[in-house]
Amino acid sequence: PGNERVRLATVEATYMAWAMVMIGVGAASAGIAGLFLPVGHRLAVALALVTGAGVGVTSLFLLMLAAGVDRPETAPKAFLISSGAGLIAVIAGLVVLWKRARSPRETRARRPSDTST
Repeated sequence: PGNERVRLATVEATYMAWAMVMIGVGAASAGIAGLFLPVGHRLAVALALVTGAGVGVTSLFLLMLAAGVDRPETAPKAFLISSGAGLIAVIAGLVVLWKRARSPRETRARRPSDTST
């Protein structure tokens, strides 16, 4: 019984550690993407972060409700899954932002020397 409790605590700690790694990867990805985006698009990476946070929080509470909030042992696994969903949302948002910033239409619209109509 004692070893089972230690093993469970170790598994829960591992879930929490990987969840935090995914949150950090999402934040770092947004920062790095912002460095390479054109000046007019850099602040938009915040929208990808907000989207990821919203997806993460929503999925966390949906998973907790589905598993039963009276079972606290499910929280670390739900947090891990939710962090993964949030990371996927951040990456998807950054891909959309990257494509929009690099589209030929956006490039023409932002060119200051283009004054012909």
